[in-house]
Amino acid sequence: MSPSARTTAERYPERVTYDRADAYAILDEALAVHVGFTTDEGPVVIPTLHMREGDQLVLHGSAYGRFITAAAAGIPVCVTATLIDGVILGRAASHHSAAYRSVMVFGRARAIEDAEERAEMLGRVVESVVPGRLTGPRAARRPSTEEAHYTAVLTMPIEEFSIKTRAGFARDEPKDDEVETWAGFIPLTTSPGMPLPDAITGNRFPAPEYDPAVHRFRQDR
Repeated sequence: MSPSARTTAERYPERVTYDRADAYAILDEALAVHVGFTTDEGPVVIPTLHMREGDQLVLHGSAYGRFITAAAAGIPVCVTATLIDGVILGRAASHHSAAYRSVMVFGRARAIEDAEERAEMLGRVVESVVPGRLTGPRAARRPSTEEAHYTAVLTMPIEEFSIKTRAGFARDEPKDDEVETWAGFIPLTTSPGMPLPDAITGNRFPAPEYDPAVHRFRQDR
């Protein structure tokens, strides 16, 4: 993809790329995104769960929420996914940083109006968070068209985007080589905890198991 005016980096351009496969990998690993847009009262940024389906982002939220009603009207939005991979410590405070991978997607979203299609898409959002949750041998109940009436679903084409990453160590200056402090990289990872059943479930059913390949819990039993 060729960069546009708003995806062209002015600072640290070496950190910015436009590879679609890399963008999709970040969007697929991220559990949530932040959606930014402007209102009459000023800018707003709202977090939400999402999924990617082909070259489309799928976003959802309350059918009466400010984000959904504004985005569904066709206003420009910016969707951002960020993964923090670690903390970078330098010898000078000004060179401390973070290791990260991020994607910004610009465009306009479209609301899915058909209730049956919306219910189906909501089920697929659940499946993207916990694969097998609605298709496994002990599947949860799928969303009904009535429930979908209260939850809106938007699709947004992934056309204009940029990726920005930061890795490695601090860019310390020679004048700080003699500063006697630890400098380096501290990795950060998201580690799943032990699933806790509710009072009705108890120990009757096996819990989902974490699959590091997709960074999700799977419901395959």
